[in-house]
Amino acid sequence: MQPLPLHSQKAIVWRGFMAAFIVGSFFFEEIGPSDPVTCIVKGIRYESLLRNQLIPALQQRGCVDSTIFIQDGTPPHIATAVNQLLNLHLGNDRIISRHFPTAWPPRSPDLNPCDFTLCGYLKDLVYEGTFANLFELKNYIT
Repeated sequence: MQPLPLHSQKAIVWRGFMAAFIVGSFFFEEIGPSDPVTCIVKGIRYESLLRNQLIPALQQRGCVDSTIFIQDGTPPHIATAVNQLLNLHLGNDRIISRHFPTAWPPRSPDLNPCDFTLCGYLKDLVYEGTFANLFELKNYIT
């Protein structure tokens, strides 16, 4: 008899698309007993990713002042800490999201073609592969 896991391993990844470059891949993980473990996205984790990964990456490229940040209105994206951080670094006028002057219209293919075209295409590429473990999956995604 060989024990098999009930669910396959998974990764939750965030990636930003800019006109000239891609920011990321940033994985949502916690330190487990032996290896990193995928965790759900909560407001505090999302805010940490923006503060420690995205903002420094944009600052390094010198494009914080020209970035327009677009995100949907899922609960982690509209957490108070996230809104305050984005407002601090980008300002109210360069954020398209719920609870900002320019709201993100849900299911709008005109506003965010990456959600409807590029992300779907990338997911198809990842789903057609087979991976022995989470490390291989993350390398393939990256």
